[in-house]
Amino acid sequence: MKKTNFPYIAVVLGLSMMPVIILGNTVDSHGVRAVPLLSLLVMNEFAFFASIAGAYIGVQQLRAEGFSLVYGLVTMLCVSLTVEFTVLGMQLWPQ
Repeated sequence: MKKTNFPYIAVVLGLSMMPVIILGNTVDSHGVRAVPLLSLLVMNEFAFFASIAGAYIGVQQLRAEGFSLVYGLVTMLCVSLTVEFTVLGMQLWPQ
């Protein structure tokens, strides 16, 4: 796999992990989460690191080869997923 394809993989991974984390955080009437908290935190951390790596590789590639619209949008989506996973990770921690 070429390193330049990683932002595409990170976007697909992040977009597929986001609903799992959000829906897994729902609490039923008995106070039990749909997915255990530790599993949610591990999934969130993995998706965060994948998206930040995709953003870093994307920025480096854009600086080296010049701007292309699709690659730029994918890189910006990786940046926004990184921010969203950061916020979501802080919300997952118990009070």
